[in-house]
Amino acid sequence: MKVKFIVVLLLFFTIGNAQKTVFELIDPDSSGIHFNNYIEDKKDHNILLYANYYGGAGVGIADFNNDGLQDIYLAGNLVGDKIYRNEGALKFIDLTQESGIIDDGSWSSGVSIADVNNDGLVDIYVSKELYDDNPGLRKNKLYINMGNFKFIEAAQQWGVDVSARTRHAVFFDYNNDGLLDLYLLNQPPNPGNYSKFFGADLTLPEYSLQLFKNTGNNNFLDVTKEAGLFRTGFPNAVVASDFNKDGLTDLYVANDFNAPDFYYLNKGDGSFSYNTEISLKHTSFYSMGVDSSDINNDGFLDVMVADMTAEDNFRLKSNMSAMDPSTFWKVVEDGGHFQYMFNTLQINNGDDTFSDVAQFTNTSSTDWSWANLIADFDNDGHKDIYVTNGLLRDIRNTDADKKLGEFVINIADQYVKNNPNEGDIDLFDILPLEKALEIVPSVKLKNYFFKNYGDLNFKNETQKWGLDQPSFSNGASYADLDNDGDLEIVVNNVNEKAFLYKNNSIEQKNNSFLRVSLKDDKNKTLLGTKADIYSKGNHQFFETTNVRGIYSTSEDIIHFGTGINDIVDSLIVEWPNGSKSKLFNLKSNQKLTLFSSSGKRYNSSKGSNDFKIFEEDRSKIQYTHIENIFDDYKKQILLPHKLSQFGPAVAVADVNGDRLEDVYIGSASGKSSKLYLQTKEGGFVLSGSQPWNFHKALEDVDAVFFDSDNDGDNDLYVVSGGNEFAPNSSTYLDRLYINNGKGVYSFNRDLLPSNYNSGSVVRVNDFDNDGDQDLFIASRMIPWNYPEPASSNLLVNNNGKFSNYYDPNSSFKDLGLVTDGVWSDYDLDGDQDLFVVGEWMPLTLIKNENGIFKKQKLNDSCDEVYGWWYSIEAGDLNGDGTEDLVLGNLGENYKYKASKEEPFEVFYDDFDENGVKDIVLAYYNYGIQFPLRGFSCSSQQVPELKNKIKKYDLFASLDVQDVYGQVNLENALRLQANSFKSTVLINKQGKFKNHPLPYQAQLSSINDFIIDDFNEDGIKDILAIGNLYNAEIETTRNDAGNGILLIGNGEGQFDSKLRKETGFYAPSDAKKIIPLSINNQKGVLVGNNNDLLQYFKTNKP
Repeated sequence: MKVKFIVVLLLFFTIGNAQKTVFELIDPDSSGIHFNNYIEDKKDHNILLYANYYGGAGVGIADFNNDGLQDIYLAGNLVGDKIYRNEGALKFIDLTQESGIIDDGSWSSGVSIADVNNDGLVDIYVSKELYDDNPGLRKNKLYINMGNFKFIEAAQQWGVDVSARTRHAVFFDYNNDGLLDLYLLNQPPNPGNYSKFFGADLTLPEYSLQLFKNTGNNNFLDVTKEAGLFRTGFPNAVVASDFNKDGLTDLYVANDFNAPDFYYLNKGDGSFSYNTEISLKHTSFYSMGVDSSDINNDGFLDVMVADMTAEDNFRLKSNMSAMDPSTFWKVVEDGGHFQYMFNTLQINNGDDTFSDVAQFTNTSSTDWSWANLIADFDNDGHKDIYVTNGLLRDIRNTDADKKLGEFVINIADQYVKNNPNEGDIDLFDILPLEKALEIVPSVKLKNYFFKNYGDLNFKNETQKWGLDQPSFSNGASYADLDNDGDLEIVVNNVNEKAFLYKNNSIEQKNNSFLRVSLKDDKNKTLLGTKADIYSKGNHQFFETTNVRGIYSTSEDIIHFGTGINDIVDSLIVEWPNGSKSKLFNLKSNQKLTLFSSSGKRYNSSKGSNDFKIFEEDRSKIQYTHIENIFDDYKKQILLPHKLSQFGPAVAVADVNGDRLEDVYIGSASGKSSKLYLQTKEGGFVLSGSQPWNFHKALEDVDAVFFDSDNDGDNDLYVVSGGNEFAPNSSTYLDRLYINNGKGVYSFNRDLLPSNYNSGSVVRVNDFDNDGDQDLFIASRMIPWNYPEPASSNLLVNNNGKFSNYYDPNSSFKDLGLVTDGVWSDYDLDGDQDLFVVGEWMPLTLIKNENGIFKKQKLNDSCDEVYGWWYSIEAGDLNGDGTEDLVLGNLGENYKYKASKEEPFEVFYDDFDENGVKDIVLAYYNYGIQFPLRGFSCSSQQVPELKNKIKKYDLFASLDVQDVYGQVNLENALRLQANSFKSTVLINKQGKFKNHPLPYQAQLSSINDFIIDDFNEDGIKDILAIGNLYNAEIETTRNDAGNGILLIGNGEGQFDSKLRKETGFYAPSDAKKIIPLSINNQKGVLVGNNNDLLQYFKTNKP
């Protein structure tokens, strides 16, 4: 019995501990916070008139009475704002009535908190909007803190009683004069479908965002135009931070709808430069909340923006209409930049550019998101992400929107029919609003919490952390409300009491913390102050700012989680005036208050090693590849990406015998290719021999110089490819140009067989050991018939004339969508074998046995790994005398996900028997396979779907077999990808061991690379380039790659080095990289699709 009792007791405690989550929702009766932002639709203000009617309001957290406890301000839309004093132990008292906070029936949205008058007490600025017909109710409020929770409203006195529909505002010192200035996110009217502003011009100057300069005389002055910030948009949120670490505070504005996000760099002369298109390769489309923090602990501030794409297949397909291609490209052309309907997590590259890694981190889709907060919530030294979510009614539900429209029309038609002589009426006088809105679904959603495990590895642990209560949540803030060393979260909900989450990290974990409050001599927090800590080789960086997420203000205290470290080796604070405070050997688990008067001036020290291996030289070859305009999707609507944009071709060799390397650049269809000759001075001039001008209708996708006729000079083979022309068109014929020994070329059609394949690459090798060079010509596709496997060709050289290899084993027939190949005697048997890769393919070995080729299996780590491989190269990476392989894949920073358990697949057949084969891309969502594309696109491809599926909600609920039929799918061509990781295969006696490349190399596709010893340490390295810009517009283009140098350790592992360390920067849609020596100095040439050619010289260490 005793043993049984102990077991039961242990089970009791185990269950009790298991139920204890990191966050605990505090009952309002315990906390005293009963605030409920209750919203109801009324005749004169409702969701049909105001598109943001359900957008909610913000949270403000600050120590209003300087008692060391953080207090709370909650903004209300149709209810009055509330202010709560923190009594300790997470108990709060509502002091609104005696505080001076005004309830005048206005609509509050954003809460901004700062000490505007330098008296040591934080003040409150409340943003007001809505009420198009009553500007008086839209006047923002400035509450000056008089102490003891007494406030005086003084917006008019200070000149900031603006009535411009301000969504939120941020205080920051833009001119470093020690005074906090004010930036307002003013919106144009945000019309619903039945508003008088629907369809009106919403870009009028009167809707511009505004910057107010603090004069120091208890007022603000509008300096918007002088500062270069006069611009309209649909701003939802803003963060003010020094992104480029030049000592000046910059701005990132998250804009809804067609307006791009505004990224402004502070120039230091009182003005800003608009840098969105320079620094950001793309942005979110429906940008909501924004926050900045150093997410990867590299010392630079990153930016996250929340959007509205659902993770769940049903909500994704039922609530968001397809992105219209014409609208997308019109937005781009009009200066709206590239925008996609996903969250973005922009990693700061440290060079005034950012790379979005939201897809890599699996943080891209959090439904109808609002606030996003980045902080270390478990004190492990890595900053986590919290996202609020939900909308009172799903106003973008496609079926409901259609049904609601029909209901409104029927009501109006019926009224006109019954009252023919009434004249004009107000729709809302006759519309039964409550009944109308019952048509629109109302579904509470869980908020999201992503735990950061380091190396950009985030996991959704919402439920595990106790944050999974369904709600309609909007503004949110964090602060250490109970002063125990971890961060609580406060959430402002619609039609539900506000959430207060107690953080139990301190009680549950062994992690430590260090909190730092940074003040001036008047006890004012100095926003913009930076802090770095170093502990046991780990580094963290933080900048003091408090406006985060959406509508809200979090604490202004710097919070570092220090993990298991009890001692922080050093803390370095950089004050806004440039002075620094340095402290050493600090104990963890304490809060420090530092004053700017402790700062000292230190001589700036440059890095001990400013050497960079690569140095770009734009003076050498000034060539821009110009892509021809062709719409691949008119041929196949559901292509995952365009197939007509894989140039330019680039080839390098000495063509005229002067021992200087010359360059051929192959063009897109309709443009002339170019041959450049290198001069003795290291420049390049156009060759007088350009016979390819007669073939400019063809699309050059690859080229190689080689001696085809054994006469001692370099001839030129050019691969024709693309997707512009019908299958078997003569425009896909490759070309061989013969060199006369002096760099003058002539074309001879009879030297090549008539192969009408759309090619991808050419690879040269004497595979039959007869003393002349043979060719492998890969084919990427059958035009207009993606993804049918294409046949590649092996060309046998017979004294300078080529013929197709007799293929007894059909090794090259229907080989696949081949993107690259490499010759290698990997097994040291004296024969050069061929490895090929491609889309929807595994690494494929075509074994050479005395000139006879046959496919041969390798091992499971190769044969069973299907990817979207774009490149392959061979080299001895570990110095053992055998050639290893490097394979470039799509990467893991893409919408498509793939694993062995849940592969990404494509089905291809004529599913509706209309004579046209259809593409069906399929993905897994919560273990079920669904069509990737939505109902609009899918029914365009297969019109028959409209006959059996009448509602978007129905399509959203059906798996891929339900939609297309199990038998039809079984009879279709079916291809898969189960890994998108780029990898290294180490050769161990003819067997390969898989080593994925570092995560930094998985952030985009790798299209090409060079294997060489770039740092001259005797070990081979990898220099890689990539990106995939030509994705269909519902998929974020693969553009996070900037080129990467991977330094080898001789064992198959690599250390990644980025631009700030190497000088190598190839951010475009880079397709080719090839060695090029100029004046006997080594370098590399990068061929970019639809962009400038780049040349980098390599410097010796």
